[in-house]
Amino acid sequence: MERDRTYSIGKVANLVGVPKYKLRHWCDRYLPEIEKIDIEDMQHRRFTDRDIELIKKIKAYRDRGFTLEAAIENARNNSTAEGHEANSATTNSTERKEV
Repeated sequence: MERDRTYSIGKVANLVGVPKYKLRHWCDRYLPEIEKIDIEDMQHRRFTDRDIELIKKIKAYRDRGFTLEAAIENARNNSTAEGHEANSATTNSTERKEV
């Protein structure tokens, strides 16, 4: 089975424009699902493409003036809604044809 590609915190910080120290705070406090791997006596965060998309959305909400808590909630809800809309779009297009 092939593993999803993951990225280091430094790579993610560069990709999304959020400093590493802020990403660490976000992960420790609000994003416990971010994978941590043990290497010797240290833990390293590994971010998936899905994690990066969520972080980009959080940053976009923060840039618009949302508190961190509200930005995370909206980003999570937005991600859930997009998945639901994608599934219902297929259903709705079929229903529209029948009407």
